Amino acid sequence: MIKRMSMAFICVLAIFFTYESVLAGVLFGRIINADGSPVAKQEMTVEGKKIRTNEFGGYEVELADGERQLKVTINNKPYTSEKIAIYSPRTKQNWRIEAEQLKKIR
Repeated sequence: MIKRMSMAFICVLAIFFTYESVLAGVLFGRIINADGSPVAKQEMTVEGKKIRTNEFGGYEVELADGERQLKVTINNKPYTSEKIAIYSPRTKQNWRIEAEQLKKIR
């Protein structure tokens, strides 16, 4: 009886972790300043995850799927993004820093 319950519990955990990993997508793209120059080689925090842009302002971060405004910190300055929908496996979005907000580049 205990072995069956243990196996059932392990199966439930395996399904849970598989389901959770499917719901995580990668958000990627470029971030530029208002003048068009890249936000190059900068440490930033996106939804609590620390990342670094490349020399072209490119970034990549794994986030849960869904629609929301992102909380981003660049050079200790907080920004809020326009609303974005993130879908697995990858979502591309380029951004322009304007005042206190990250604006989508369409």
